[in-house]
Amino acid sequence: MKKAWNAILTILALAFLVAYSYPAFVLEVDPSTQQVLELTQWVSWLAFAIDLAFNLAKAKDRIDFLKHHPLEVLAVALPMFRPLRLLRFLSIGSVVVAKVNMARSVGITLKVAVISLFLTYIAAVQITVTERVFENGNIKTFSDGFWWAITTITTVGYGDRFPVSTGGRFIAFGLMVVGISLIGVITASVAAWFVRMMQDEN
Repeated sequence: MKKAWNAILTILALAFLVAYSYPAFVLEVDPSTQQVLELTQWVSWLAFAIDLAFNLAKAKDRIDFLKHHPLEVLAVALPMFRPLRLLRFLSIGSVVVAKVNMARSVGITLKVAVISLFLTYIAAVQITVTERVFENGNIKTFSDGFWWAITTITTVGYGDRFPVSTGGRFIAFGLMVVGISLIGVITASVAAWFVRMMQDEN
């Protein structure tokens, strides 16, 4: 029963990701399609809220549960993080990495890289939807938004695409903070991997 419910939540997370992303790829969403998108998002939120409430109710230490299940809390509190449940598939990748005797740091680096790409995509969708309505904005399509997100999270910052609205700048601030943290983890993991290789050779 639990496996079936987890499968349902994963499918809903994927459906939410599609519904959440759709407006960024089209200039105008017709009313009927908008209703379907909103219904999909509400159904997924309700399912995640029920899942969180049920697990929280049966937990012996609720504070400890909230501390050790940040993804479940974020999925309910902040809709754009709901697709993070799809990152559970990374656990399968970790098993594969372990079986082929690859370094643990490589597995960690892979996970962080995938999370970084995922957050880049989410930021690109959100910045596109937020900025395209402003006449003086320079982010009008998803490709513009994705290019901006890539240059921001990698701290390159070419400046050819940038947010002009307050909402867009809040998104940029969040991506900058997260980007510095994640890129730092990747850099440190790769450096540690090379150091370990050199030590093994010596």
